[in-house]
Amino acid sequence: MILRQNRTKIAIYLIWVVAALFTSTQLYLKTLQANGTDSWAKLFVIQFVVWNIWGGLSPLIFWLGKRFRIDRHTYYRGLFIHIVFAVIIVLAYLAIYSIVWNFFGIGSFSWQAFTTFFKVFFLNLFHWHFFIYMAIIGLAHAIEYQRELKQQQQESIELERALFKSELDMLKAQLSPHFLFNTINNVVGTIEQGKNNVASRMLIRLGEFLRMCLEESKHKLIPLKKELDYVRKYLEIEQFRNTDLEVIIGSKKEHHTIMVPSFILQPIVENAIKHGISKKENANRIEIGSSLKEGILTLFVYNEGPSLVSEGNRNKGIGLENTMTRLNKLYGTEGHLELFSINDGVMVEVQIPMDNSL
Repeated sequence: MILRQNRTKIAIYLIWVVAALFTSTQLYLKTLQANGTDSWAKLFVIQFVVWNIWGGLSPLIFWLGKRFRIDRHTYYRGLFIHIVFAVIIVLAYLAIYSIVWNFFGIGSFSWQAFTTFFKVFFLNLFHWHFFIYMAIIGLAHAIEYQRELKQQQQESIELERALFKSELDMLKAQLSPHFLFNTINNVVGTIEQGKNNVASRMLIRLGEFLRMCLEESKHKLIPLKKELDYVRKYLEIEQFRNTDLEVIIGSKKEHHTIMVPSFILQPIVENAIKHGISKKENANRIEIGSSLKEGILTLFVYNEGPSLVSEGNRNKGIGLENTMTRLNKLYGTEGHLELFSINDGVMVEVQIPMDNSL
């Protein structure tokens, strides 16, 4: 911020230096044509001094531009105020200009010479310096508008990030109670069947699972190995209720360090059991794995059970809908979730791009 302000000040100062170079050169060429004796160096010093008067006045004019804005709400009032200030400041500038020419031009100061210079400068230069004031005011407004625009853009980015995080947290918060309620219902059902020891072990596993969830809940991305550990704990709870449930989790070790969205597989696995294995007799197997090809990590969950065709247009439910929404928000069009029938069941594939900076 300080560096940017310094650059702006240096740029404005260089404008006055360049103006001094041009005007002193122009005056020198005129004196040559008129057989004058003034040197270019002397003319440059005079022009450098008088143009730097504008440099000294610029902070005041910038403040006036900030204090009295010209916008659609204050257009006429602001314009009138700056016309008044322009007249006052330009008259003051021409007075200082006349004094400078007294000392540098003739080497002394006299009231008669001052009034003569002032009259000449007023008649020839007033309109020109009036527009210089207005140009400085325009520059002041442009810089202020740019600063406000950048500030608004930054606030918009921060707001978008906060909204993005809030939406993701909401989706995850929806998934957690959904799983928790189902598990508690399973525990209650197990108790009603008189299997208190099984229910007790289920609660212990549930506690371990929730502890793992709390440890990583603040992270948007986690290593695939941890994600698979969560799923394994979840399926251990399910195996208490369904002892015939066959779980196969296969993933190459080189995939284990790849970062994936936290709890991305749990709702898919839950959906596979609820809409797949529990809906068909002798459907017991669930397989989970991963593959990596051309920078795309594919996670898959296969479950035995009714095919998509046999169930018609299956409702994906809150689990898969929220998972698809999370993928879209995290990866845009590069994140995919697909369902399709395969063999005697359903396969869900989640595609995650590797080259992300989340």
